[in-house]
Order: sequence, then C-alpha cells, then structure tokens
Amino acid sequence: MQDVDRWRQTVRLAVLGLAIAAAAVGQSPEQPAGPSADLNVETFDFAWRKIANTFWDQSMGGVDWQAVGDELRPRARAAANNGELRLVLQDMLSRLGQSHFGVLPGPGSVESPSPVDDLGDTGRCTRALMRAVAGAGGSAASDAGPGFDVRYVDSTPVVSRVEPGSSADRQGLRTGLELVRVQSQNLAPLAGCLELESLDPWVAEMVRLRAVEGLLFGDPGDPVAVEFSDPAGGRSTFELERAHHPDAVEIGFGNLPKMRYLFETEVLETGAGRVLAVRFNVWLIPVIEAFEAALYGEPAEGAPAVDGVLIDLRGNPGGVAGTAVGVAGYLLGERVVLGRMKNRNTELNLVVFPRQISSASQRIEMFAGPVAVLIDGGSASTSEIFAAGLQDHDRARLFGEPTAAAALPSVIERMPNGDLLMHAIADFERPSGERVEGRPVEPESPVSPTREGLLAGRDEPREAALAWIVSELEGDGG
Repeated sequence: MQDVDRWRQTVRLAVLGLAIAAAAVGQSPEQPAGPSADLNVETFDFAWRKIANTFWDQSMGGVDWQAVGDELRPRARAAANNGELRLVLQDMLSRLGQSHFGVLPGPGSVESPSPVDDLGDTGRCTRALMRAVAGAGGSAASDAGPGFDVRYVDSTPVVSRVEPGSSADRQGLRTGLELVRVQSQNLAPLAGCLELESLDPWVAEMVRLRAVEGLLFGDPGDPVAVEFSDPAGGRSTFELERAHHPDAVEIGFGNLPKMRYLFETEVLETGAGRVLAVRFNVWLIPVIEAFEAALYGEPAEGAPAVDGVLIDLRGNPGGVAGTAVGVAGYLLGERVVLGRMKNRNTELNLVVFPRQISSASQRIEMFAGPVAVLIDGGSASTSEIFAAGLQDHDRARLFGEPTAAAALPSVIERMPNGDLLMHAIADFERPSGERVEGRPVEPESPVSPTREGLLAGRDEPREAALAWIVSELEGDGG
C-alpha cells in the first residue's frame, strides 16, 4: 500500500502546473474557449498510443490498456476544455500505477485577464512560479545563478552554500539565512499553493527545490531580488547579479540541451592521510577524466595520490548514466553491474570495468581507500544510480538524506492540443534488483544540515562523512 500511495503522490506532481494555474488566476484553470471534440479525441489517442507503444512492460503491468482507452475516450470527447481533458488523461495514466507519467499545461494554455505577477503575498503562486514548476523556469545545470545554493531545513528554505567571488559573496550573504521572497514571489505560501501538505517529505522537497531554483536562475547579467531573514527576524534584501561560475564550461551531449558543467576539487590534509573531496553539478563525460586527474594527478599514472575520497552529489540532478559507470571503474576492483535499464525489447546492464590504464595510456592502480558519498533530496537519476550501485557493492558509505527517487528514463512530448505528455520509456533496477523509482536511496548515515550549523558556517553532513573517512584510515572504523 505504501508504494501505491507513493506513485499516486508522484502522479499528482505532474498536474501541479494545472493546480498552480488555477491558484494563480483565482478562477477555473481554463478559459471558456476550449478545444473541439475532435481535437480532444486526437489528443487522447495520441497519449494512449504513445504509452501503448513505449511502456517497458508489454503486458502493461497487468492493465487492460485497450479497455482503459475504450472506457475513457468518450469522457475525453465530452471534455469542455483542456483542463477537463487533462483530468481524463491523468485518470488514464494513473491506471498504470507508475510515476513519471503525467500531463502538464502547454505554454499559453492558461490565459489570465489580469496580471498575476504581484500575488506573492496573497497565499497564491505567481505566474513566474507556475512557469518554474512546469519546467519553464531556470535550471542550475544550464542557467546563470544568484551565487548561492538553497536547501530546505526543517521545511524552511535557507542558504546552504555561498559561491566564493560571486555577487552574493561580495555583498556578504552568509549561510543559514532564510529565503523569504524571490522577486515578487513570497515563499511562505509555497506548501499551500503547490499542494505539498499531503506529499511524502522527500517528494515535497524535490518540488520545492525545483520551484525555488526556477525562480533564482536565469540569464547571465540579469538581476534577481531576494529577501532574507535572520534568526532574530531581521529582514534584508539583496539585489544579486545572475552569473555563471567562472570555471563552468558549456557543453552538450547528443540531443541534450547545452549545460554548464562545473567540477570542483579540494584535497584535505588530515592526520590520517590526504582526502580528495569532489563536487560537480551534472554527470557528463568530462567528469570521468576530471575525476581521474584529481585522483591520480596529471599525468595520471601509478598509485592514487590520495588516501580517501569524498564525492558530494547533493543537488546533482543526474545526466549521462555512462559517466557513473566510468567513475565507478576507478573505485571497483572487479567487473560488476552498477544497475539495469529495461525497456520492452532490451535490457541494458550498466557494466563497470575496473580501470587499469589511464586516459594517457599509463598503467594505474585501483583506488582501494574509503569512499564516502553525500546525497540529499536533490540527488536524482544518475546520481542515484551511482550511489545505489556503490552501496549495493559495499564500496561506499552514504551520508546525508534520502534521494529524489526519480530514476526512470523519461521524455516530454507535445500533444496535438498543445499540452505536454510526460512518460517513462524504461525501468531501472539497482544491483540488488530493487527499483529506485519511488524508493529513495537511503544513506547508511543519515545526517541533515541544521540551521544552527549553517549559521555557524558548518556543513554537518560533509563533516560526518570526512570524520568517517578519517576513522577508516586510522583503522577505527567499523
């Protein structure tokens, strides 16, 4: 029953755009002029056929898909507008009992007769927030940011990290401050206007982070006004300049949109040995070579140059799955499977081959020291594949918070009426055989950041992971 409840909750996320639209304009989510009955049926049949042809289980999970279509097509024809049609389509998709299936309003599907960009104090969602949740807002992987990271701590959005040298850093922004408002959007009503109260905490966190990041990120050079509150209740507003990190590199892969790739490293000298800490914002092919250089030095050859490794995947939304396989090759001494992707016709094993030769064609030794991985509710897709794979093979200890539980390969396609159909095209299993979708990867060492720790400039999950690595190097770890 718990799994059923979770997929129902996740399916609800797909219609958040509809709910937000209704809240934003304070009226029914659709204007009187609606699509014709023929367009309704054309749209319904498009979605029905797409799922019938691409769902990874040819038996449709035991659902009589033909009967579902026959039952709901008359309701689709009779829908008075796109809003009613979306509800019919959601009913159809929910019969599958899976997440990553949903319908989102297409651009322009909601028209308001009056501006809605000044509703931040009314308990409603602004148009900007609606666009962000529907996927039209900014993205940390591709757009310019405000110079700080945000995480939810005890249901409160707070500054979790300030980027050195950024506009936020130059103005003296510090970690632990609460975000009160981004532009005209007051963040206090988010739980209500996004209807998050009935969701699992890990699902709600994913939605809230996506919404806030969508408001914070945008075009480089554009300002973004953010209001903050300190523990004493004092308010301050920062006019921050959106900018790309100076070391971020624009890169594309296949049909993926171009993204800003950033790989950061730090070597920590401890009494027990040298610990390499790495942090990157997206899984792309250059991560493999960068990880190799950080682990062995340049040119990479011989034994690793460090004794322990800390990989920070917090907030990392994923990317190219093959990248995780490549990085794991430096950490595993035998050929193993990191996970399996399954579609209707094939099963793709993500096989890890131990790396014995460097990219410079020099012989290298496998890294055999302790590995800690930091995860949280923003760790999704390839980050979950990597963390779950190393966990199942007992090669890393995970610290932090449960992941996003969003590992299904999915696509979003425009339907004839202009709305968007989100559907998964494959399933994923971790080495243990358990699905990741709908089941967060759980850390062996749960450690959440605290407001007090952030205000003091501390990163408690990172400190716990580092302490464990040191104890392992000293021979005191279990």
